[in-house]
Amino acid sequence: MHHNQSEPANMKNRSDHYDRLMRAAQKLPENDQTPYGFEKRIMAHIASCGHTDGITLWTLGLWKAALPCVAIMLLTTTWASLANPNENSRPDDSLATELQLTMTQPLEALEESW
Repeated sequence: MHHNQSEPANMKNRSDHYDRLMRAAQKLPENDQTPYGFEKRIMAHIASCGHTDGITLWTLGLWKAALPCVAIMLLTTTWASLANPNENSRPDDSLATELQLTMTQPLEALEESW
């Protein structure tokens, strides 16, 4: 197999591994216990798998992370509601004020720079 100079190193490395694997497989003696057409079925399966790109992997990772995020949200909500069981009392405004200041402080600094 001839390698093009413009071929990326990763592809060349994969191609070298493939070539070595094929040479090693050709040296093995034939085995009568292997089902008829087994290698063709395997190669067809490999070809049908296709190529996965980075966006697909990223999307799958995000979907797998969604369930733990929902579980954490529900646990946090339950914990917060149990921490203040009396619904008639007003929760402490200091936490809300601190959160608002934390979120708006970078925007105020940005407005001052204009």
